[in-house]
Amino acid sequence: MKVLKCINNNVVSCLGSDGRELVAMGRGLGFSLRPGDEVEESRAEKLFRMESSEETQKLTDLFAKLQPREIELCSRIVDKAMEDLGQPLSPSVYLTLTDHVSFAIERHRKGFVFTNTLLAEVRTFYPREFALGKFALELIFRELGIQFPDDEAANIALHLVNAEYENSLSDTLRITQTLHDSLSLLAAYPGLRLDSEGDFYNEFTVQLKFLVFRAFSHTFYQRREERYVRAVELCYPQEFQCAQEIAVMLADRCGQTVPPAELAFLAASLHRTLCQVP
Repeated sequence: MKVLKCINNNVVSCLGSDGRELVAMGRGLGFSLRPGDEVEESRAEKLFRMESSEETQKLTDLFAKLQPREIELCSRIVDKAMEDLGQPLSPSVYLTLTDHVSFAIERHRKGFVFTNTLLAEVRTFYPREFALGKFALELIFRELGIQFPDDEAANIALHLVNAEYENSLSDTLRITQTLHDSLSLLAAYPGLRLDSEGDFYNEFTVQLKFLVFRAFSHTFYQRREERYVRAVELCYPQEFQCAQEIAVMLADRCGQTVPPAELAFLAASLHRTLCQVP
């Protein structure tokens, strides 16, 4: 790698063998290096390859003003997330998550703590990501002595969801708000009551989550299941009507009509949740 700029003693901006700029991190890596020097990749403890030069510049600017242990801490959170989720995450998560965590630490030191109004929904619909958010809080407390409430675990979880599905934070918040509103609609629907302790509640919330994701990404299943749809509508009229109301809300927010088969599958899953059918 050819050194472009030494950010500090531990972080160096380099040009990789593929001609793309990257950020290398390692204890003492930047000490005595100058622009134009060659440095072996094996000396770096971590390499950050962003998807654009703009993101790389933002990451470089961010790392320049942070303590090395804060950068390392966020890197460990992302590594743990990829291990537990079993999939790679968008490289931009190193930028967005590090920026968020560093800002949260700064706010905390100034005495500002913010609540997350979607905490319950994040815990319900993104349990694996929320567990990683809790891991992050434990790590921050252990390394920096700063204790955050669960609201911050939810914030971190949302950044991980963004990186999983390569959404913007605004899209992820819109999706999560829609899930919140869907549960509110279900809770207020006459004659129906969700059993959050029932055997099929988790299954239902997963199905609802991915229905909303498909609505926002315009990737509905286009299966033709006329007989099944008709059977569900006849057997579970209340559940089917409730599913239709959720579909109206999704169409209003996403500009997409929910296919009848999707409605029927949601209504059948809702019925199982309400009645605990074995």
